[in-house]
Amino acid sequence: MRKLFVVPVALALLAAGAQAQGTAPANTKPVEVKSTGTPGQAAAVRTQKVTAKVTAVDVANRTVTLQAPGGKPQTFSVGPEVKRLNEVAVGDSVTVEYQEGLMLEYQPAGTADVSPTAVVAKERAGSDQAPGGAVGAGVQGTVTVTAIDTKNRMVVFQGPGGNVYQVKAGPKIHLEKLKVGDKLLATYVQAVAVSLEKAAKK
Repeated sequence: MRKLFVVPVALALLAAGAQAQGTAPANTKPVEVKSTGTPGQAAAVRTQKVTAKVTAVDVANRTVTLQAPGGKPQTFSVGPEVKRLNEVAVGDSVTVEYQEGLMLEYQPAGTADVSPTAVVAKERAGSDQAPGGAVGAGVQGTVTVTAIDTKNRMVVFQGPGGNVYQVKAGPKIHLEKLKVGDKLLATYVQAVAVSLEKAAKK
């Protein structure tokens, strides 16, 4: 299997897959951060995966129709960054993998705040591989702890833009050492990869 085409297609397919299974998307619950083994540092990774079949391909109009198990066929526009759409065929399997990563690092008092910095990375398969690609985006910046629920091990923090986030502290994190007003350096990364597996020739 190789990584494939575009993020809008990937995210739409993930949503379709969740609806077909009658479940809410995985990211509706606070992510659980766990100790990395380094004092003052915690991290979390969450992955969601959906597989669908290619039921139609229109190369001229650059559209692909995909059907997740138990779901209805959905047609997506494919961006110009996909150079080898003609190699995608009916019966091929497409797997979308969406991964979120979060790293939190304690910032001692007096440490300068880090302004939000965004990063985007792209990857495309070589000419000797199946059509493919992946897109990742990340942001890093200082956040402030605004609430701590010790009983349920929930921590709420606010970003520079005023957005509020909540995470669950894993059992090995010394939550008693954290207090409201503390600052953390948060690094959040998203990556989406769509893999294509050619149907077996009969």
